[in-house]
Amino acid sequence: MCKQFMVGKICPFGDKCKYSHDMKELLSMREEDIQGVKGGCPHYRIHGKCPFGIACRVGGEHLNLATGENLTKKKEGGEDNDDGMDASHVKNNIDYSVLVSLRKNKYPFVCQRHGHGRGSKSKQNKKEEEEEKEEEKVNVKVEQEEAGVDLSPLPKMKKLIDFRNKVYVAPLTTVGNLPFRRVMKRYGADITCGEMAVAFNLLQGKAGEWALLKRHKEEDVFGIQIAAPHADVYERVSELIKNENIEIDFLDMNLGCPIDVICQTGAGARLMQRDRNLRDSIKGMGKNLSCPITVKIRTGWDESKPFAHNLVPKIQKWGMGNVGAVMVHGRSRLQRYSKLADWDYIQMVADAQSSDVEKLPIIGNGDIFSYVDYEEKVLGHESLSPTAMIGRGALIKPWLPTEIKERRHWDISASERLDILKDFVSFGLEHWGSDAHGVNTTRRFLLEWLSFLCRYIPVGLVEQSSIPQQLNQRPPRFMCGRSDLETLMMSNNSADWVKISEMLLGPVREGFEFQPKHKATSYK
Repeated sequence: MCKQFMVGKICPFGDKCKYSHDMKELLSMREEDIQGVKGGCPHYRIHGKCPFGIACRVGGEHLNLATGENLTKKKEGGEDNDDGMDASHVKNNIDYSVLVSLRKNKYPFVCQRHGHGRGSKSKQNKKEEEEEKEEEKVNVKVEQEEAGVDLSPLPKMKKLIDFRNKVYVAPLTTVGNLPFRRVMKRYGADITCGEMAVAFNLLQGKAGEWALLKRHKEEDVFGIQIAAPHADVYERVSELIKNENIEIDFLDMNLGCPIDVICQTGAGARLMQRDRNLRDSIKGMGKNLSCPITVKIRTGWDESKPFAHNLVPKIQKWGMGNVGAVMVHGRSRLQRYSKLADWDYIQMVADAQSSDVEKLPIIGNGDIFSYVDYEEKVLGHESLSPTAMIGRGALIKPWLPTEIKERRHWDISASERLDILKDFVSFGLEHWGSDAHGVNTTRRFLLEWLSFLCRYIPVGLVEQSSIPQQLNQRPPRFMCGRSDLETLMMSNNSADWVKISEMLLGPVREGFEFQPKHKATSYK
């Protein structure tokens, strides 16, 4: 079927279009609407028009099923709403022409790639540059001697973010998408960060990677996380962020990713071992960004040889005026997510900072799964910033920010947890689309999330002495809940996760199976 015709637009090819314009045939082939989606079609409800027309899987309220007409709500003043999507709700949409120029290596970067352009300047030009630099040094020295004071320029200070007493949802690959972050905002999260974006993919103009930088208007304090192996790569990405007006409050450097594919390129946790690249990356991005830089690190490469306490004082000096905080995950790269995070070592890292330079906020990360964990691990270590940085805990208990702020163990019911999933589905259809492709994408990310949600043990089923649940604890096999829905939600069988998705997004095709992407070593 012709896509233009399906959404109610006039096809520019008319009768010569190679696709069908038979509305009766399309209506006869159309699948039944998905029932139970909260609020119906999100595009029609929010924007007044659905851009997917008859292809919308929740289009009952905006479609005339007799004629196939796509109905439109009237704007104030009686005008039609011509566009079904409002760009003001989602920010950081990159222009397609920019992606094309990146793919063709025609984007006008100021920063040259490492080794690119060597030998292109004449010896005369190099000599003139050296003479100018020497002359500048002499002039500055003379001025300082005449005034008797140090007139060397101070580093430019960025508007730093106050992380204190806030709940920060850490970047979460795959599951930490925009709809999930909107759910977290509803349950009390103060600061959110996009999924890890690989710098090489951004520079190659891959639309899927740029989508990770999108920000919803509800995310009032928002950052992005970038993984790159070299200083010139980081600097070129920062140029793009500056030139294309990507709205962020901080940029997080990923020095903690333990995945082999990332570390083998020199990025992620491997960059912790490459001081010169790290130093040049911070200074290079500092020239372009108007927002602060944060650095996410681990304790080191090997549990037996931690070196973060030696690295942080260096970052403290390199990042004067540019670095706003350092996040320390209390595990090494080889540990990944096994064993417990070492919070005493995180405090040791904070205490290792130099007193000669302004100290950076050190935010600890690892195993926060209740307000008790927050008070013991974070508030119990005086040198750390009082910030609740949550990762896997947010995936298993998305209401965790509420528990931390209200200092209580929430015995949340199965129906309340189902309402959370309904919100996610509504946000997903709004973000990824309400057509068949959007429904499939929403289902996929819902199932990925359910592979974490099933690890929650309801407070009402746990003995008082075992409250709160620890992050590495799982529901006992064959444990029954207080209702059939609660029992279903505790199942670690992927077929049961598919059943839950069918309650929210309709039946799957015959033979559908799901295998979760994330399999942490600590859960084997």
